[in-house]
Amino acid sequence: MKRDAVSTPESQLGLRDSKQGAVGFARNDGQPAARQLPVAALLALSAILLPLTSYAATCESLKSLAIADTTIDSSAAVAAGSFKDPAVPWAPPAQLPEHCRVIGTIKPTPDSNIRFEVWLPQPGNWNGKLQGAGNGGFAGSINYHGGLVEAVQRGYAGVSTDTGHTAANNNNEDVSWAKGHPEKLVDFGHRAIHLMTVNAKAIIQAYYGAGPKRSYFASCSNGGRQALMIAQRYPDDYDGIVAGAPANDWTGLMLGFLWNSQAMLKPDAYVTPAHSPALEAEVNAQCDTLDGVKDQIVGVPRACNFQPQKLRCSDKVSKWCLTDPQIGALQAIYQGPRTASGTQLFPGFTPGAEVGSVPGLGWDGWIFGPKAAGGTQGRFVANFMRSVAVGDDNWQPGSFDFTREAPAFIERYAPILNATDPDLSRFAARGGKVILFHGWADAAVPPLNTIKYFDAVGEKMGAQREQVVRLFMVPGMQHCLAGPGPSTFGGLSAAVQPSNPTIDLSSALEQWVEKGVAPETVKAVRPKNLLAALYDPTQGGVDRSALLCAYPKQARFKGGDQNDAASYVCEMPGE
Repeated sequence: MKRDAVSTPESQLGLRDSKQGAVGFARNDGQPAARQLPVAALLALSAILLPLTSYAATCESLKSLAIADTTIDSSAAVAAGSFKDPAVPWAPPAQLPEHCRVIGTIKPTPDSNIRFEVWLPQPGNWNGKLQGAGNGGFAGSINYHGGLVEAVQRGYAGVSTDTGHTAANNNNEDVSWAKGHPEKLVDFGHRAIHLMTVNAKAIIQAYYGAGPKRSYFASCSNGGRQALMIAQRYPDDYDGIVAGAPANDWTGLMLGFLWNSQAMLKPDAYVTPAHSPALEAEVNAQCDTLDGVKDQIVGVPRACNFQPQKLRCSDKVSKWCLTDPQIGALQAIYQGPRTASGTQLFPGFTPGAEVGSVPGLGWDGWIFGPKAAGGTQGRFVANFMRSVAVGDDNWQPGSFDFTREAPAFIERYAPILNATDPDLSRFAARGGKVILFHGWADAAVPPLNTIKYFDAVGEKMGAQREQVVRLFMVPGMQHCLAGPGPSTFGGLSAAVQPSNPTIDLSSALEQWVEKGVAPETVKAVRPKNLLAALYDPTQGGVDRSALLCAYPKQARFKGGDQNDAASYVCEMPGE
């Protein structure tokens, strides 16, 4: 349904803020508007005028909206119907309601080219909220499934960006775009996600005649890094964020990937994906029951002192045993990168991440890969070093010296890419809330990295941390999803409707922000159909469920059906 604009004094004003994003419409005569006001003034002005008018723009008229450093490339009403995500060919078509689709480009520097999209539900279907969507890997595409699709389906205005570049063949491991383009690295690091949000709020203000009552952000991996970047660097952008498996220490993560690549490249040290079943079985044999339940899940990884040498080959070498060089490589991966003097540069992996219940999501794909240093980790760091840090396509991971080169590497790229600042006081001062989650079986980002950040916030903010941050650690969950344990509990997109904070972290976040009820538990499920449940924990059926507890509490089995979350209670370790 299309609407006609109601003529009001606002339609004759040019409204611009060179720092936060200009907003306004061109005058009817095509000449520049005579007066310019910042976005903050626009919001104050609308608060005065809205009671007297019902001003709103048509979807098509948003094409002429003036926003600093931004071109609105298209703005069109989209009829209800099917949508196929061009970047996720395996995802089934999504059914969308009628909405207004705005596509734009932001150029804060001459070398910037930040594409973004804002999807706006019909006015009668808008819940008054903005939902921001982050990106995985090195980005390079708009987040539709897991972002804009779920937002508009559930009544939110949604926004996403490609972070300032287009990935070759939709491959978010591509970093070639950054070679010789330092401003594009800044766009990827933090600027794009901020500017898309500022622009989305301006577009929402113009379309509905009012800005969002609340703004939320949910994403995982690099998207979790983006989420924490927002809370630390741009605390006014969102009221609440969900940050899953955050790759917030980006330089540390790259060093970790490089460390693991070197471990695999040592003579005769390469562990193949075919070794994963034997490794997984031995980890479970040594550590499964430490939490009091035998369920093929390492529930308390930090209590597991895994000894890979128990898999040492006694006779013939095979995929069911390990040689001494292979054992040494695994021990290095558990240990994590260090300097020659023993200084820890980044956490290693906890036992239980070796599993590969979905091919490629365990160590089989992330670390081992089809050849030494050829797993996902190896490709990520090689691409980054060759295109950004070194600029040499022939660079090889074995040449890096952690003692000599790591400090300069961190100093150069941490200010652009890292979101490790534990001081969330500015975000807290405006009532902002953060929910962190991380799978204990993550083979991409070490789970201990998120605990490290959570602890750092506590050291910096003391008791105030409890008013701002919650952390949920998920036994048996791999990177952002899947794994042998229950790993579906929302938090990857807009809150499910109707809102259900007992099973959906995004709903729990909104309840915390809007009603002051902090989440202490959430039920996770292992769905029978993972694809159906990927962005909606109410779908896909239930194979088993688990109780997730706000860290540092953990679930303890109290008796009954061990596959039912109701059979567990949250307790502090050692109670």
